[in-house]
Amino acid sequence: MAKSEDSAGALVFRVVAIGASAGGLEACKGLIASLPVDIGMAFILVQHLDPAHESLMVELLAGHASMPVLQAAEGMPVESNHFYVIPPGTYLAVVDGLLKLSRPLAAHGARLPFDFLLNSLAENYGSRVVAIVLSGTGADGSVGIKAIKERRGLVIAQAPEEADYDGMPQSAIATGSVDYVLPIGEMAAALTKFGQQAPAVNITAT
Repeated sequence: MAKSEDSAGALVFRVVAIGASAGGLEACKGLIASLPVDIGMAFILVQHLDPAHESLMVELLAGHASMPVLQAAEGMPVESNHFYVIPPGTYLAVVDGLLKLSRPLAAHGARLPFDFLLNSLAENYGSRVVAIVLSGTGADGSVGIKAIKERRGLVIAQAPEEADYDGMPQSAIATGSVDYVLPIGEMAAALTKFGQQAPAVNITAT
């Protein structure tokens, strides 16, 4: 049994899922720079990327981080105080404490990789999950945050007036599932406060 899991197979630390698209790089830089190295959570970034090009997100974020920044790979264990970045052209889930990569079913049309990750986390880890919606266009995440909220996780949206593109934060806020609307500079404190609380009893899908 991995140290990151308890006997039920659930991660014993919080997992923070971050969704962003247009304008998200600068928001992510600000967020990761504000995180203490020992915050005791794992972070998974779903940044909308061009599937035809190699991503430089790891390199671009690593210089601002006090924790390891890694590109997610199949079977990679999720560890606290680590920051994982989705590869281009993939969907990402977490099962039994491990990252699982898959290809979108549709080659064209709307791709919602953040919703995909959030639904996976909600089903498997319930109240240990935090969803953060950053700058971006469209509505990716607006379905998944409802699943997080239903299982007593925490949902944070970037303040729309601060975001370079407010479509994703505004869509999230419109669902009524957002707990806090915050500027980037206040998110680390909200995460720390949430991490000090005992997790609620998980409500898992049947």
